[in-house]
Amino acid sequence: IFKFDRNTGDILANFGAGVFVTPHGIHADAEGNVWVTDFAGNDAGTKGHQVHKFSPEGEVLLSLGVAGQPGSEPGQLNQPNDVAVGPDGNIFVVDGHSGQDMTNTEAMAEAREAGLTSRVVKFSPEGTYLMEWGSHGTGPGQFRTPHAIALDSRGRVVVADRGNDRLQ
Repeated sequence: IFKFDRNTGDILANFGAGVFVTPHGIHADAEGNVWVTDFAGNDAGTKGHQVHKFSPEGEVLLSLGVAGQPGSEPGQLNQPNDVAVGPDGNIFVVDGHSGQDMTNTEAMAEAREAGLTSRVVKFSPEGTYLMEWGSHGTGPGQFRTPHAIALDSRGRVVVADRGNDRLQ
């Protein structure tokens, strides 16, 4: 991760080397902390499928998910794509990158059966799992690839569902 001076373009800091397999989504919270998703895992099963919070100086402050262990249980992540932090500090992660090519009901049912995810996971500011919603599908509240997330000025969660070509 590189941190640049917005006026001069000078590199102020770089950090995260050796932490990621495939860094994917990035978010800066109101305190200047940098959040980055790591959506793939390594062959050794020791890195990836996590979200990392860095201080503005690059110190790892918090990691969500189990390093290198994809899953659909509370506290696990499986290909997290993006992260956003609300004004109350709650953390929202869109999880599940594999649904893009699941174009029929049978494929989506097989994905659910295999434990693949297409969901939003909510964590407390301390990183405690709170809840989740969503599954593979094309209906309301379902996703095929929840790829980006943001909170609007009223605190509503907006998810860019790349696989279904829509915002929810």
